[in-house]
Amino acid sequence: MATVRQKLARLTIAGAVFLAAPAVAFAQGEHARRAATELLVLAGDARRLAAEDTNDLHRKGLADRIRGGLAGLELMLRLADQEQGHQPRPHGEALAALREALTAGDLVRLQSLAADLVAAYPFRATGILPAIPTSKRLKLGRELHEELCAGCHDAPDLEVERPAYNLFDEAQQLSPGEFSARMSVGVRGDRVTGIDNPLSDEQIASLVAYYRSRTN
Repeated sequence: MATVRQKLARLTIAGAVFLAAPAVAFAQGEHARRAATELLVLAGDARRLAAEDTNDLHRKGLADRIRGGLAGLELMLRLADQEQGHQPRPHGEALAALREALTAGDLVRLQSLAADLVAAYPFRATGILPAIPTSKRLKLGRELHEELCAGCHDAPDLEVERPAYNLFDEAQQLSPGEFSARMSVGVRGDRVTGIDNPLSDEQIASLVAYYRSRTN
């Protein structure tokens, strides 16, 4: 049985697998991609929750966000299965176990369970990764950042439960897969609003390339 450390190591590349294959081979519908990005973000939040340098205020925000995400996850996974032509997989017990681990503060188990779901619903980043930093992408990424992101993320308020972290720092600290998933989730609203993604894959790739190419 894989250890938590091994599972988390696999998580680092989970969002970037299959990138060398033709895009058509790994086409991922909206429900499947949304489920995969939400799971990758949930797993990252579980990791942050367990980190020693996460303060109590941010831990509360992370725990609340994980708890809120779990509320709609079963339906999201069912829609992903249907979209891909699979029989819906039973996840009730796994989601209940995630809730129990979160409530009990068993963060090792929380991370392990989250890693299992990420492996079952991998994020197909075709169209976003690899975010090669071409001059065209860097220009578009800078324009999008200045228009949409800079106001909240360039000088984040860290005295709130859920800060809008500096995206240049995030791009350096997170794996390309997790950072791309967080960008995909972040630009389209939260699990409650569920709006359509306002940015194309190429626009998200341009933002990823821009943030990963430099520090603020």
